[in-house]
Formats: sequence, C-alpha cells, structure tokens
Amino acid sequence: MKKYILMTIFILSLILISCSDDNPGDTNDKCGDGVCDSKEINKGVCPKDCGSQEIYSAGDTFITYINSEDRDIAVQITLPYEPRYLDGAPVLVYTRVFFTPYHGFGGLNTITEQGFVHVTYLWPGETDRSSGVSSEGVYDYGDEASLRAFRDVIKFAMGELPNVDGYYINELSEVSILTKNVGLYAFSHPGIAATNVLAFYQDDLFEVDYFVGGENPTVDTLSSVEVGHWAGDGSPVYNPYYTYPDDYTSTKLLVDYSNVAYDFENNVAYFDINADGSADESDDFILGSRIPQMYDKRYYSMDLTQALYDNGALDESNWPSDLATPEEAAEMWPFRSTVDNYDLLKRSGLKVMLVFARDDHVQPSPDKPNIHMGFDGFYHTASLWVRLNPDTEYIKLLSDKVAELSSDNNANSEPSDWLDIRDWAYTNKFGSNNIVPLAAVMEMADRTYYNNWDDNLDSVLN
Repeated sequence: MKKYILMTIFILSLILISCSDDNPGDTNDKCGDGVCDSKEINKGVCPKDCGSQEIYSAGDTFITYINSEDRDIAVQITLPYEPRYLDGAPVLVYTRVFFTPYHGFGGLNTITEQGFVHVTYLWPGETDRSSGVSSEGVYDYGDEASLRAFRDVIKFAMGELPNVDGYYINELSEVSILTKNVGLYAFSHPGIAATNVLAFYQDDLFEVDYFVGGENPTVDTLSSVEVGHWAGDGSPVYNPYYTYPDDYTSTKLLVDYSNVAYDFENNVAYFDINADGSADESDDFILGSRIPQMYDKRYYSMDLTQALYDNGALDESNWPSDLATPEEAAEMWPFRSTVDNYDLLKRSGLKVMLVFARDDHVQPSPDKPNIHMGFDGFYHTASLWVRLNPDTEYIKLLSDKVAELSSDNNANSEPSDWLDIRDWAYTNKFGSNNIVPLAAVMEMADRTYYNNWDDNLDSVLN
C-alpha cells in the first residue's frame, strides 16, 4: 500500500510539473527553436514559434522592432512591387538626421519604384509624428547609443539580426530580399553617422557593399556652415578667411577666427572685417542661421566657439543661454566628425559614391571642401573604390535632360585643381536632386550584383 501511495504521488508531481508555466524546460527554450512553449503562448513573446506573424506582400510598408542593448528600436520597411532582379530585391538603408530635434522616419522612398527594399528607422528616444511609433531610449543627437542602434538596424537589414519576435527580414516578406546586396544612403549631415558607423563597427558591418553620400559635411567647421552660406536671395556669401588651396587640408580647414565677434541684437556670430565693433552685412561676414541645434542649443565649431571667448566677444556673464559653450562644443564635436576615422575603413571592401550638384544645398565654396575631404578620406586614406557622381548611363534611365547637363567621371579620379570641381557635378535643373541620388543607388546596387567595378560604364548593367 505504501509503495502504491508513493508511486501515485510521483506521477501526480510529474503531471503538475509538465503543466506549470514555470517549467524550466519552457522558460529556457529560445524563440525561434520551432517549439511553441507555454511561456510563448501565455505571454505572446514569440510569434515565430506560435504562428501569428504576418508575412508582408509586395508594395507593403510595415514597422517592426529590433532589440539593441535592451532597447526596442523601430524599423520601417517598404517592399517593392517588383524586385529589381529575377532572384530578389537589393536593400537600401536610409540614414536619419540627428543634428535637429525633428522626428520622423524619412527616407529615399521612391527607390522602391526601382525594385529596392527601403529600410529606415527611428533613433533611440525618437517618435515618429505621423504614426506615433517610438524607439526606446534617450535621444542623444547622434551619440554613441544612436550609432550602436544604427549598427543593429544595418545588421537586421543584412539578415544577421532578428526582430524582437525572432524573425529575420527575409522571413517577414513575400518578396525575396537580397541581404547580400545592402547599401547605405545619407544626404547632408547624416553622412557623418553613416561613415562613422561603418568605421567604428567594421567587423560587424564588413559585408555592407556600398555607401552613397550626398553633399555630406565632414568637420564641425562645415557642419556649422562657417566658410560660406547661401543668402536669402540664393546668392553665395563667402567667408574671406577661408581660401583654397591655402586654407585646405584633408583633416582641417584653417579658418582665421581672430576677429570673430558677436551680434547680441541678432544673436549671431560674425567676422568683424572692418573692426568697427558692429555687424554690417556690407562689410562683415555674418554667419547664417542654418547651424546644428542639439539639446536646445546652437553649436558653432569648436574653434569659433573658443574664439568667441578668447577674443572677449563673450564671457561667462553674457554667454547666450541657447549657445553651446567651448566646453560643450569640445564634448560634442569630435564624435560627430569623420576626418579622423577613414583610416579605420582601410581593410573593408566598401565601395563609395559621393553625389553632389553644381550648387551644394548648404556649402557654396567653389572648391567644395566637404566633397574634397570625403574623397581624400575614402580614397587617399582608406584606399577604397570611390566615384564622384553616378555614370550618366544611369541618370539617362530617369532623365535625358539631367544626364545631358551632368558630368560623367571615371571612378578613382579627381580634379587636378579642386577649384574646377563644379565641372564634375550634376546640374541643379529639372528636378535633379530627386533624380541623381536614385541613379547613384541603382548603379551601386547593380555594380554589386554583377560585380563590375570598372572605372566607367558603356551602358546600364544587366
């Protein structure tokens, strides 16, 4: 009898254990192991194993989340109606703005019309205004946490990291996604984040195929628009204290800040050329309003900010509350520049295209120092394949007029005199700013697909 009772207790114990939600066999099972255990059922934490994940169709736009350092990062994916190639669609990752408090997914969305999968995202702590979707974390204006999240978004786009439900990007789509044909695109200052994420996390992102950069700044002097800007009437305004080639180097622009002053009435810095102590547009170089704004402050370059203090233009008693101090500028800018990081890309197989119009959207300087520094860094320092603007054969696919008025340049070449760089640019006419970036991405994806890295092309690759 005693033996019977003990056997009964043992059997009941086994039954209770097998029914428990706290069964170690359940809690230790991993999402994606093909087993829908009780924890996954009750908490809904793994649609991959339990069969509730929606698979998206051609033309769909959807949002998923990836985990980056215990933060859920929102990722938006748009699928093409028709993939670019017979065996699938290449992937373009769009690099987001970070110098401003603007929030939203953004993107080069029309690239899906060319058969691409378009991937964009929200930085940690950012909310998309139109959808209300957010990424977890604290918004840090492109600092280290943001760059690590961007790294993980790219890894997700490359099929190397699953979403929070355990699904890889190809498993979310009815369209075949070519995760071995992945590139980054960045227009303006986001190019800093794109360059640096590829440099800092080269081991993780070694298989990123290409980067297309559109008129990207490289150093704080350019990000803060201190060597020239466009006036309200569209005319160029040049800083006389920057001239090419005397003041150009591949890592720094040698601007003379010795007469920098501050106009309190208009809350702006200026170069007091006539030394009369007041800002006068006809005699002085007055900086524009288009400068980075981070943490509710305006940021001039480290050198200009320090000069405001050294010149006695500002001190602790009258420093504007909305202007970064020398200490704040010195803390923010080194991580948000690219010139010291190109060397980290030396052993990568990355291919680069730098895209720019005759009239840059921010920088009017005739030698285009932002493009020059980028070319020096990617080509001369990192020894990468670099082309200045896309082949006109690809521009023709979208606009004959734009192609006729644009330059066709060999890869791995540059002007003998960078004051002639406008001759290497594309026209600003006929909607070219919407056309040429598409042509650039199409060319780079096709070159990747067909493994053709000739300096120039006689026709579109197919």
